[in-house]
Amino acid sequence: MLTLTPVTRRDALALLLILLVAALLRLGEPGIVEFRHDEAMLSLLAQDMAAGRTFPLTGIPSSVGIPNPPASVYVMALPYAFGADPQAATLFVAAMNVLGVGLLWLIAHRYVGRTVALVAGLVYAASPWAVLYSRKLWAQDFHTPLVLLAVLLGLHGFVEGKRWAQVLCLPVLIFALQIHFAAWALLPVFGVLLWLGRRNVSLPALLVSIVLAVLTLVPFLLGLSQTLQADPNRITSALNRNTAPLLLTPDALLTTARFATGLGLETVVAPEQMPDLLAQVPPHPALWSLVGVLALLGLIALLAIPARRRFAPLLIAWVVVPLLVFSVSWTPVYPHYLIASIPALCLLLGIGVAALLEAVPGKPCRRAGVLTAFAVVVLTQAVWWRGLLRYLDTTATPGGFGTPIHYVYAAREALRPFEDVVILTDGVEILYDQEPAIWSAMLRDKRCVRALTGSGVAVFPAQPFAVLTAPNAPGNPVGGLYETANAQLFPLRPGEGTYRLTTFDHAPAWDGPPLTPLPPTAFSSGIQLTGYTLDENRLYLDWRLPGHVDGDYHYFGHFLNADGEKIGQRDNMLWPGRYWCKGDRLITWADADIPAETAVLRVGLYTLDNGAFVNTPVLDTAGNPVGTWLDIPLASAP
Repeated sequence: MLTLTPVTRRDALALLLILLVAALLRLGEPGIVEFRHDEAMLSLLAQDMAAGRTFPLTGIPSSVGIPNPPASVYVMALPYAFGADPQAATLFVAAMNVLGVGLLWLIAHRYVGRTVALVAGLVYAASPWAVLYSRKLWAQDFHTPLVLLAVLLGLHGFVEGKRWAQVLCLPVLIFALQIHFAAWALLPVFGVLLWLGRRNVSLPALLVSIVLAVLTLVPFLLGLSQTLQADPNRITSALNRNTAPLLLTPDALLTTARFATGLGLETVVAPEQMPDLLAQVPPHPALWSLVGVLALLGLIALLAIPARRRFAPLLIAWVVVPLLVFSVSWTPVYPHYLIASIPALCLLLGIGVAALLEAVPGKPCRRAGVLTAFAVVVLTQAVWWRGLLRYLDTTATPGGFGTPIHYVYAAREALRPFEDVVILTDGVEILYDQEPAIWSAMLRDKRCVRALTGSGVAVFPAQPFAVLTAPNAPGNPVGGLYETANAQLFPLRPGEGTYRLTTFDHAPAWDGPPLTPLPPTAFSSGIQLTGYTLDENRLYLDWRLPGHVDGDYHYFGHFLNADGEKIGQRDNMLWPGRYWCKGDRLITWADADIPAETAVLRVGLYTLDNGAFVNTPVLDTAGNPVGTWLDIPLASAP
């Protein structure tokens, strides 16, 4: 017979304490969180959705090459609906995870008991691993609260027989699993919930639940269909990446053990400074290992004690199935693949402590001693986490924890007065390069944010603007065009370099070779060609931009002799269309083998559509297409 534990005033106070611990560790020090490429790309999609510009059918690309479902974008569009500040959205994620701690406590309290709820709630609130994966705009960091909600709905619906909860359980779970592909290993949890409540299942409620769950998949199925139409081999290519034989590996088991004890976090946050980190912020391996022993004791008690055995299938599906799935070498195993199992490990720990207390003869002092020892473990983990944050805030950790966001925000605040911003960095591809993605998301409320590399493109905004030179920018970018004597410096952690901010009331003068002006020639993209020069085997072109365009353009320069024959050619990427801003002047240059007998320069634009070249028409003054290129006679031609 199912026994439900009612919530008393003392229980409510215990929950308040647990939530306070969870909130202090997750919401505290909000500036010491990461904001890197994945977080920025997710932010950009969510910001565009919140602004009503798009309704995405896929999320950011996954590491295996298949696009993620858009569920994570839909969640993050909620905080971005109230503003474009990534730090506020980060706090939203942390708050979700504080609620997740409360959901775990409620599951444990209602269905397993007060002691289990107290222990599981506290250890989940303070676990260094759980806290680490609760504090940033990473899809992996916010699926677990929704998984916990789905489990609670499943227990309430199937075990207690509440039909409304039966309707909601599966769609909530399927939506949560779409946030990160590794979470699909938890799908058997729903089957276990059905089996546990098999006598209470309502067929109409279950059918409605299935329909709703399928509806949550519709956007991704449409997006995946579009992706496969554009690239039919996408899935096959992803599956063929790993051709090695399947083997059993200990990686998932090691990660599970670390999650259970709280040990080993240094391997993720500071892989190149582990001895230094452990020397400055020493953990308590002997004490924390006892937590793992108690979790193992909880698993034994779960199987051996009849009163606990009923929920054994649920916790086994929650912990063991993902462990088995990722113990096979079909994919490299990363710790974040198993994040959603941390609450189940905390439940096992709670069951282990409860079993130990039940085994202690009825002497209050002994029971108090066990609880006190457990409280010391929780306290040491919380204190260690605070020390870890101080270390990460002052020590560069390449390959580990990224630059804390507050360092970047210092430069962001200095950029706020400017509607136009140029970022100098080592790459402009927003899908692959970190700085363009970060600053496009950080400055989403600015009129225009552009990214430039060290050469090949110079932009001259029509309005006052600021230039931010990133630490990874090449030396003397754009020939020092944007350098001034008065620059603000924003240093990062020691060894990570400095952001350099320069401001301009008006665009600097072009300091390259003189450009020959042309009557403005418009292309159907809205861009205009207004000048050119050929100088020392380098092709220079002078453009005027119409504003942001969807898609990227290439340009070509054909070199023709006096008979109109092509004797040379230079093709190059123009500049990503997302950086085009209305009124900007753009000068591009590219090295080219220019034959001495060149008499005519032919210039045109084209795009790539599924590997095919699509020329951009040239327009006359009335806006009608008149050709696909512009021929420019060279005055100095022989």
